[in-house]
Amino acid sequence: MSEPHKSEQTASQGLAITSLVLGILAIVTCLVWYIGIVLGALAIIFGAVSLKKPGRGKAIAGIVTGCIGVVLSLLIVWVVSAALPSLQQSQRDTARKNDVSVLTSDVLSFQTENRGQLPSANDLTASNLAQISSIANSGKPTTDMAVFKTGTNCNGSSSARNYAITILLENGSTYCQGS
Repeated sequence: MSEPHKSEQTASQGLAITSLVLGILAIVTCLVWYIGIVLGALAIIFGAVSLKKPGRGKAIAGIVTGCIGVVLSLLIVWVVSAALPSLQQSQRDTARKNDVSVLTSDVLSFQTENRGQLPSANDLTASNLAQISSIANSGKPTTDMAVFKTGTNCNGSSSARNYAITILLENGSTYCQGS
């Protein structure tokens, strides 16, 4: 075997091995989708270049693993983009529930400082809350306005010392906390 032919064979084997290694790395790094896509694309390119040369099996394996890495990376992107809006909605609803808990704590503090009297909606402030921007005495709660009612609690029982703070969640249900 002549020296130039051996050198060419080694180079094409090198491309095939590089394709295979990049394909395997594309699968391993598919959770970091942009790296998986780049490595998979490079594996496919190197594998295609070295297909007609010695090391064909490694080149095919590189192309296959590169394709798998790209497909898995794209699948990760699709799953994350489908789940993200739901996760964000859940996070906002959790913040609303937290805000209602803060308001409940404010009501209890007001009662402690004012011999058990309940505050009015005007006595409660929404300035340090994440999702609630206003508090009303009556009406229907919205996703950014809580309703503070005195005289009744969340389960409907009435008493002069009962109160309920209600907020609308993004799924259309209401969240209530009170006495």
